[in-house]
Amino acid sequence: MSAQEGMVRVTDPVERIAHWILAVSCLFCVLTGLGLMFHSWSVIPELLGGYYATKWMHIFSGVIFTFSLVYGYFMWKKDCEFEEDDLGWILQGGGYLWQTTKLPPVFKYNAGQKAFFWFLVVFGAILVISGLIMWNPLIFPVMVARFAYMLHAMSVVVLASFIVVHIYLGTIGNPGTVSAMITGLVSKAWCETHCPRWYAERNKKPESV
Repeated sequence: MSAQEGMVRVTDPVERIAHWILAVSCLFCVLTGLGLMFHSWSVIPELLGGYYATKWMHIFSGVIFTFSLVYGYFMWKKDCEFEEDDLGWILQGGGYLWQTTKLPPVFKYNAGQKAFFWFLVVFGAILVISGLIMWNPLIFPVMVARFAYMLHAMSVVVLASFIVVHIYLGTIGNPGTVSAMITGLVSKAWCETHCPRWYAERNKKPESV
C-alpha cells in the first residue's frame, strides 16, 4: 500500500515521465504536421512563427518522439507481450461492448492496451523512417520518396485513431484511470477490476508498500 490509505501505486515517476514525453511529442508532431500539410490548418504555422519555424519544430519534436519511443519500447515490451488469455479478453470485447462476467483476469495491461502499444511501436517506427526520408527526399529515388510520404500519412491516420480511443478509455471511459499517469496512484477497487492478477501477485510480496 502507498502512504495514502486505500491507494495503490501502479506506475513510478520514470514511467510517467516517459509516457508524457512520448505523448506530448507525438501530439505536437501531429499538430505541426497538419499545419504543414493542409492550408485549412494554416493557423498553426501562424501561431508558431511561420512555416519554416513549424517545419523545424516538427523535426525536433520528431527526434524527441523517436528517442522516447525507443525508450518506451524497452521499458514496456515485457508487460505488453501477448498471453493466451488475451484472446479470451478480446473475444469478450474487454467488457466494454457488452456486459460479461467471463473476462480472464488481467495482469498489468489488458489485450487492448497491449495492441495499442504494438501499433504505436510499429507505426511509430514507420513514421520515423519515412520522416527521415522526407527530411531530404531528393537524395532518394522518386518512388521511394513518394512511398515515404504515403506511409507517413497512413501511419498518422492509424495512430491518431488509436490515440483518440486511448485518451477516451484513459479518462472518462474508465474513471480513475488517468491518475495512474499523473500521480501513479489508483484505488484498490480499480486494481481489482483492471489488473487483478498483477494486484494479487503484488500483495503476495511482503515488501509491497
